[in-house]
Amino acid sequence: MTLDRRYVVTPVHKSMQLLDALVAGKSPMTLSDLASCTALPKTTAFRYLYTLRASGFVGYDDQTERYVIGPRVAVARPLPAHVQRIREIAQPTMLRLQRQFNETVNLGIPDAGEIVYIDMVGSSRLLHAEAMIGKRDPLHSTALGKAILLTLGESELDRTVPRRMAARTPHTITNRERFMDEIAASAARSYALDLEENELGARCVAAAICESGNRNAIAAISISGPSNLMGNEILARMGRELARTASTITVPAMAH
Repeated sequence: MTLDRRYVVTPVHKSMQLLDALVAGKSPMTLSDLASCTALPKTTAFRYLYTLRASGFVGYDDQTERYVIGPRVAVARPLPAHVQRIREIAQPTMLRLQRQFNETVNLGIPDAGEIVYIDMVGSSRLLHAEAMIGKRDPLHSTALGKAILLTLGESELDRTVPRRMAARTPHTITNRERFMDEIAASAARSYALDLEENELGARCVAAAICESGNRNAIAAISISGPSNLMGNEILARMGRELARTASTITVPAMAH
């Protein structure tokens, strides 16, 4: 289901990003830490956190001046160690890309034929419904998923791409032959595109992150934003920067 961004309340959405960052951090965090990892001004982050405190979703330690998860939050089981490590390695790059382009930067990993969002740095504006950590989308309709697929060998790609692909929007590529041509084009330029294929009104560009000594992608990083601000020229510029940047992110081989 594609969400209609007209009904997304920006302050609520950004507050949930702060809560998400606090849960993902697994330890008390300062206001500066939370503002930085969500790309919010400190004054805005303070107001949202204060509201979350008043509602019991966030706590605050006056002595350490750090925020903690509140009593009304049921914390999900922590991410596996290798996933948390990928997040830690990629986050400085994600923050830099968000500052450079002021669009949402996403980090995802493949799992059972889907892309799972494991981190996100939001834009300072909200003009489309941003993904949340833990959300899943199909590989075939997302730039993150396509970036994963473009690193696969021919036989593995054939096994991984489903024979039937569901349409998320009217723009989703569901013809398998056409989709394979799209993956070949993505591989040639080293970045993948989602042109309103996963969410109407949103475009996305992504590049693969590979584990050291392994050609296949372990994760992918993307920049997403509203279609009216993500024209072909800016998409190409973002794509080249993502491809260059992703190739410099070194993820050591880890036991999964």
